[in-house]
Amino acid sequence: MASIEPLKSVTITVAQESIQIRTDLPDAELNEIVDNINQRFERSAKFQMDNRKRMALLAVELMSEITELRKQLGRAKIYYDSMEKEVQNLTLLLDESMDNVDRL
Repeated sequence: MASIEPLKSVTITVAQESIQIRTDLPDAELNEIVDNINQRFERSAKFQMDNRKRMALLAVELMSEITELRKQLGRAKIYYDSMEKEVQNLTLLLDESMDNVDRL
């Protein structure tokens, strides 16, 4: 069974603000997330908005992506469940066929 990593306290800089968070993410994964947020935040500099509005815009963008990923995950789960039922049906047919062959 996988062990649960304890939370560690780290300071990160996001959107030109240093904040302290508690996380169980590995440093490499946390750095990737922070870098991605900072890159997106910098791209919004062209809009000439204050940082709070830029962060709100980024939050909307990220939630839009999360919502789309959830929809895709839902469709993938439906497809997976359908395929699992098909595999069960095929397994039953194969078992029945094997039983018929054994009786011969």
